[in-house]
Amino acid sequence: MAKAVDRKKQNRLLLIIVAVISVVTLATAAVLFALNYVDSGVYPESSATPKNVILLIGDGMGENHIEAGNIYRSNKLNMERFGVIGEVMTRSLTPGATDSAAAATAMATGVKTYNGRISYKDGKNLETIAEMAKEAGKKVGIVVTKPVTDATPAAFVSHAKDRGDTAEIARQIVDFGLDVLFGLTDEAMDALKGEIPSDTRDLCTSFNEIAGSSKESVYGLLDDGAIQTVGSNTLNSLTGTALKKLSANNENGFLLIVEGSKIDSASHDNDMESMLAELTAFDAAVSTCRNWAQENGETVVMVTADHETGGLKIPKFEDTDSGTAKQNAREALTDYATSNGWFTKTGHTSANVKYFIYATGSELAQPAAPAEGEEPKTEYLEINYSVKMDIPEEIDNTDIFRLLSQWLLH
Repeated sequence: MAKAVDRKKQNRLLLIIVAVISVVTLATAAVLFALNYVDSGVYPESSATPKNVILLIGDGMGENHIEAGNIYRSNKLNMERFGVIGEVMTRSLTPGATDSAAAATAMATGVKTYNGRISYKDGKNLETIAEMAKEAGKKVGIVVTKPVTDATPAAFVSHAKDRGDTAEIARQIVDFGLDVLFGLTDEAMDALKGEIPSDTRDLCTSFNEIAGSSKESVYGLLDDGAIQTVGSNTLNSLTGTALKKLSANNENGFLLIVEGSKIDSASHDNDMESMLAELTAFDAAVSTCRNWAQENGETVVMVTADHETGGLKIPKFEDTDSGTAKQNAREALTDYATSNGWFTKTGHTSANVKYFIYATGSELAQPAAPAEGEEPKTEYLEINYSVKMDIPEEIDNTDIFRLLSQWLLH
């Protein structure tokens, strides 16, 4: 009898211990979820007041993708020469790695959502920075190397519970009235081509047609394979055209979103050669935007990624500052049968990604009093806003929306 009583006490104690452990585990999980998934934003503030904002997104471009680009070029990428550099946390509300839909939604709206959602959460559409820019009278353009209905561009100009609902996404893209839209077409966009208003914009299906377009607003809906990584038919070419179109006769400014979409595809395939080609083509567009911004003087350029793809790991190479070591590293990288194995996954990871910001601007200086008989002169003081920015080294992807909002809607 005594043994039976003792056994009951032991079982009761064990149940209590299990219950306490379960409560502690659930509480810890709730806290971690709140910290890591709900709102990990740092709410940065920027004093920059540009007229134009360019956001370039390297889909799947992790820190080691950039390092691979360094090795390939034996030099820094253009984006790494920007004045402000830091890291971005990418988690969505779905445990594990984010997808492009949730990541782009965070950048476009400042709100975390679940994977697969397009600027949509809990039954409600989320207002995007592109919608806000349009309402403020600014032009909006999108340039991508995948279908224009893909998750990243879609999150800026449409809303959907499921990123796969391309018919609804295409409908909203047409209704949005973008000033510039360059990318690949698909069945959903093909079905609506007849509804794109031709009186206000040109609809082009080739690079030659885009080059010959005389209207300020233009859609370039291209077939798969049309956008190359080298030559004249590239992301860089489309980006340069977009800048010309958006800036023409425009006193209010613009928002331009450019995506190097296929860095992600190549990384999913663990295809180092293709990844480097896509990354290099994307970085060329970065250079074009930076040069344009420098000449324009009223533009902020931000480069980042939505997430890392492929779990890319770069082997350590000794004495990488020497020319010989750099050559050895490049030879190892371009031995693609081997370097394809530097990818450790075929999916996304939760690794932080990088951000890079370049900005210039001008402010009206106090003019000197004119000499007798001279006309007053308007003088401008050139300001490097990169120096004025005080942005933390680590931000959340929702903070990208907050920065875009400050820059565009000041």
